[in-house]
Amino acid sequence: MIICKFIKRVFILILVFTSFVTAQIAEPSDSALIKLDKWINNYLNINNVPGGLAAVASKGKIVHVKPYGMANVELSVPVSDSTVFEIGSISKQFVVAAVLLLKEDGKLKLEDSIHDYLPFLPGEWLGVTVKHLMNHTSGIPDYEEIRTYDVYRFRLTPEDVIKIAHSRPMDFKPGTGYYYSNTAFYLLSMIVERIEGKPLGQILESRIFAPLNMHQTRMANPEDIIPKRASGYWENKTGELINRFPTETSSTLGAGGLLSSVYDMAKWDEALYSDKILNEKSKQEMWTSTVLPNGVNTNYGFGWSVRSYMGLKAQSHSGQVAGFVANFARFPEEEICVIVFMNRYRVNSHKLKYAVLHTFIPGLGSIPD
Repeated sequence: MIICKFIKRVFILILVFTSFVTAQIAEPSDSALIKLDKWINNYLNINNVPGGLAAVASKGKIVHVKPYGMANVELSVPVSDSTVFEIGSISKQFVVAAVLLLKEDGKLKLEDSIHDYLPFLPGEWLGVTVKHLMNHTSGIPDYEEIRTYDVYRFRLTPEDVIKIAHSRPMDFKPGTGYYYSNTAFYLLSMIVERIEGKPLGQILESRIFAPLNMHQTRMANPEDIIPKRASGYWENKTGELINRFPTETSSTLGAGGLLSSVYDMAKWDEALYSDKILNEKSKQEMWTSTVLPNGVNTNYGFGWSVRSYMGLKAQSHSGQVAGFVANFARFPEEEICVIVFMNRYRVNSHKLKYAVLHTFIPGLGSIPD
């Protein structure tokens, strides 16, 4: 019995030690970084991606950053460490932060009906709350899915977006299901604008970007001159690289209308370890996974995926908008953040993220295929 207890105790210690080793961030060897570089370059080449950026940050400090390829193919402008890329749906977490700030200010409650702020919305959407919009349980159809990505080429009014979404019946009764809806975050943006009385870009700048010195993060208006902006690309049906149609900010708002840099995203990561922007209660709500009435765990909080990875607690989101993909993944217990940008539409950003993560946490094993 004593021997059995001893063996059991040793086994537990081995498990604890193994978990500890697995979770440790390390400074990769030169050979490991060369291997990562080779992997990324090969990935970009076989997927016809003009350029990209891969970075690792730890509580605001850039641990590793490496540019690849071209920010602009026609002008032969290489990607630099400060090139700005459109971040697509990563924008959603900033809209959520704006909503939670309004909640902290006492100007809004998550249980409020969306009709309290936007009374002109279709009656069919009655019963939808602000919270339902934030965790994709509203049942309001996704206007992007109805009109495809081409919808972002056009200058749209809020009335246009609402009309498109309302052309299809509700996906389910509010709060009873989960389905990703860009319409939800377009409406959230409208609610924030209605309460604050200003355009979303100005609100995010004053409440989040300026306080954090995120000077390269803003709405990606196609008409504006934005220093160090990468150009976006796509492939035609014969596999040739082509210029993308610009994304009109009016057609996305906070559903996917921002651009940023690795340095700014590192500042955002750092702020999330403190109460500089959001208090602890707000962050806890934001990163709590939504569980449906039938017991299904969605692994999604408010504008964040909260699905763990190989035992690591993770808070992340990918982004895709015409011409670009991006990934922003935090592993708070390891105090590591992985940031990935690429300037080609419809390419997998998760694979690049995992290649970087496995290099900097070698206990996770070799880079997955």
